[in-house]
Amino acid sequence: MNLIGFRSLLFRECHRFLRLWNQTLIPPLVTAALYLLIFGYSLGSRIRSIDGLSYLEFLIPGLVMMSVIGGSYANTSTSMYISRFQGHIAELLVSSMSNLEIVLATVLGGVVRGLSVGICVAAVTMPFANIVILHFWTTLFFIVAVAFVFSCAGFLSGIWADDFERLSVFQTYILTPLTYLGGVFFSVDMLPPLWRGVALANPILYFINGLRYGFLGASDVGIVSATALVCVVGVVLFGASYAVFRSGYHVKT
Repeated sequence: MNLIGFRSLLFRECHRFLRLWNQTLIPPLVTAALYLLIFGYSLGSRIRSIDGLSYLEFLIPGLVMMSVIGGSYANTSTSMYISRFQGHIAELLVSSMSNLEIVLATVLGGVVRGLSVGICVAAVTMPFANIVILHFWTTLFFIVAVAFVFSCAGFLSGIWADDFERLSVFQTYILTPLTYLGGVFFSVDMLPPLWRGVALANPILYFINGLRYGFLGASDVGIVSATALVCVVGVVLFGASYAVFRSGYHVKT
């Protein structure tokens, strides 16, 4: 394994978003604070409790997960697209690094950004509800695993996109709707039977509830199911990312 090349590429991916911290780390904090003020305090005064939790407590893990998803996806999607658009992906292709090392380093860069954003949002929002994390390792697992999943999704999107309009298609029409319908602002028990079944088919619902269990010990779905799903989706998307990159699709042509 080319550890020097792998470490250098990973450092570059991390340095890229840390250098632009005012564009990559601050906006999710502002967005989470606005959601907290608008939904947490306005709706929270009308919703007494959900599963024995105040609405503010219920909301915060969802906001953290939403920021993790957005941050990890944005990092790899823009990185891969810009590398292709500007042509410096050729430097990676002719380097001594293997395809697996290139994909893994790029994906882990997205994971670091997702983890960084999640920690920042959690640190800012948790004091509003005096939340103490009940299951630290479960919380860390879901933040890292979900960041890995959507970092892989961003990698695939960055390879597939031919222009900036295409780059935003997946996030606009798939990722954003699934995230907002994934239980960030509501419990599935509040839905009628038909829409409850639809919500349970949304994988992001399991990711958010896995993190909510880690934070608060409460979840709308089984924690074993959520853990198994995030692991399976992560393996599938990483395998797809490696296979697509190795094939040279939109990379070598």
